[in-house]
Amino acid sequence: MLDLSIKIDASAVLAALDKVSDSRELEGMAGYVADQVVLPALLKYPSPSGKAQPFMSDKQRRFFFAALRSGRIRVPYVRTGNLGSHWAKQPFNMGMTLQSTEDYSEIVIGESQAKYFKGTWPSVTQTVLACEGDAALAATAYLVQLIGDAGP
Repeated sequence: MLDLSIKIDASAVLAALDKVSDSRELEGMAGYVADQVVLPALLKYPSPSGKAQPFMSDKQRRFFFAALRSGRIRVPYVRTGNLGSHWAKQPFNMGMTLQSTEDYSEIVIGESQAKYFKGTWPSVTQTVLACEGDAALAATAYLVQLIGDAGP
């Protein structure tokens, strides 16, 4: 009779799993996905719509033309790129929060998006949903690298 014994050294696997389950690494993965996928998508500006800004009241119309005469605003509006590039990242337990630092972001791309911007600017929700597949690929790439780095 022949007896075989097989011994599996799972220490490398266990070390890799420990590293992958570390909440700091999950925050790192969330930051990687934000940097590689979400923030670049938010940097993309749509083409100018060219549609006229509807005035909601006479007071708003008077303010607009007074500001135009004084030079406080220019038409067409100068696009600065700030909306897409000014985002603060705040890590939290196993994730990352992105917050726009521009005070007008809510009316342009937020959930309270003004009618003027609907159909021209994708909302944050639409942008994030469009990034879902690429985000999954980026997270997978991060995990593969993490596991590879955790090896013997």
